[in-house]
Amino acid sequence: MTTLASLRVKIDKAEKQIDDCDRYNDSDGYKAACNRLGALKNQQAAIEQSRKDRGTIGLFDSDVSPTEIRNRRKRSAIVVGGHAQLPLMAQGNVVFPNVLLRSALFGVWSPDRSKQTLLREPIACESGFSIVFSGQRLWQKDLLVMVAALRMVSDDLGKPVVISVRQLLKVLGLDDGGSNYESLVDSLARLQMASVVVQHEENEVSFDGRLLNYRLINTEHGRMVELCVDVKWAQLFGIARWSAMDFGKLASLGKKELAMWLAGYLNTHDGKKPIALGRLYEGSGVSTEKRFFRRSLRTALEVCVTAGLLLEARLTDDDEVEFCPVRRRRLN
Repeated sequence: MTTLASLRVKIDKAEKQIDDCDRYNDSDGYKAACNRLGALKNQQAAIEQSRKDRGTIGLFDSDVSPTEIRNRRKRSAIVVGGHAQLPLMAQGNVVFPNVLLRSALFGVWSPDRSKQTLLREPIACESGFSIVFSGQRLWQKDLLVMVAALRMVSDDLGKPVVISVRQLLKVLGLDDGGSNYESLVDSLARLQMASVVVQHEENEVSFDGRLLNYRLINTEHGRMVELCVDVKWAQLFGIARWSAMDFGKLASLGKKELAMWLAGYLNTHDGKKPIALGRLYEGSGVSTEKRFFRRSLRTALEVCVTAGLLLEARLTDDDEVEFCPVRRRRLN
């Protein structure tokens, strides 16, 4: 991949070549060097613009063409007037912010920490961001409920969505038994109680509010649930700041929470560079000794590959995870 640093070297070389050709009256070489310099500077400008766009969402007036809106929505969330929408996704997929997938917000907690209630607690996350959390610790099962809610409201954030409890359980891949019902209500309660502040060190993106609001409604047709997501969620879905995953495959992992967390974390990366075990250990929220985590990690990686959430994954002897996400072709 071409970098700005390598482009600057090539630009300096092209400028020197122009000076040399001018000095020796080499008109053909001068013209060729000028053309090359122009192409390099155009490439440099494109990369700089891409960096400038990183993290931004699309802001449009209501009279913008649907085609322009749709094209931008393939890259980020958008706001048309006061109408906020999440990025478009393929059928069966869900989208979620990288900053949250690369954090311990929805952690892999030991039983002694699972029901702790935190107040303005810093959460381990990727460099350049900070997350401060208040509420009862969240699990990967709460992540599934949250991404399902985001999927349902993706075309109009802030607008309540009403769905039967039975249908919501079906979306989550669960039957409508009593234990699943109680677990779902517990997740909804934790998500509604949770308050999160997400900030970027350069103020690129920010979020400050509750993750989800819900209300149970008794009707003659059964119990319904009303879900509402704050429009500020859109700010977390800027260009290159979100990832898509197959929801059915994610939900199929059931109670294999480390595999679920790994699938989310690793799918936010392109797999071109390995990720250190220590980085995953710190980011996951686990409290076991690293040697036990290493053993669990190997098993979780195998689960992710078997479920089709990763094409390849292995832990090397140097304690690095080499992997290939689904969106990339397998390398020979």
